Amino acid sequence: MTENTLAQFKKELDIFVIIVSMNMAAGALAMALAMTYIIVSIQGQPAWQIPAHLRILVAILFMIGFGFGLNWIAASGRILRGVKPVRREYRRRTGPVPDETLTCWIVRVLAHYRGNRSTIRWMVPISIIGGSAFLLLGISNLAQGIFGADDPFRWFAFTAAAINMTIGCASIACVLYFRRYSAAWDERIETAARSEQALQCALERR
Repeated sequence: MTENTLAQFKKELDIFVIIVSMNMAAGALAMALAMTYIIVSIQGQPAWQIPAHLRILVAILFMIGFGFGLNWIAASGRILRGVKPVRREYRRRTGPVPDETLTCWIVRVLAHYRGNRSTIRWMVPISIIGGSAFLLLGISNLAQGIFGADDPFRWFAFTAAAINMTIGCASIACVLYFRRYSAAWDERIETAARSEQALQCALERR
């Protein structure tokens, strides 16, 4: 295999890890928003100016969001654990990568992707939602820093804005790359399935 194949594999693997990590961050954000609402409600403070007759419904939605965030972090963690060994082996290798080793890595990642394809497909819209949420938080932080002239912590708002907007932009950008790579992985899986089916038919005819 050529160096281009190795470089392409590294790029696909890195984007895959970033997408999974962004989904874990989106799950954590959902949990944080839910916990913020619950804590504010318990303290008896106005919960983001929500009308009283809607607060029970909103509380239920936030509890669902908390459960979703927790489950999504667990699901993303399982997928991340499946690719980390391959990524670790790649990073630890200092010399040239033999074709057999690279083929083994590709097969392992592809098998992991195929086994979790239904969950991974949801990671694209979740990454877009999470990235958009971080962008909105960044814009909110920026507005707080610009208009909070009397706030002694206004400069921290600019820092938070930079962090949140960077995460949001990176998440959405990675989705665009990941869509292309996932399409290539789907095509590889279909090719492998056709090869397996052709082999099975050949064996049955013998």
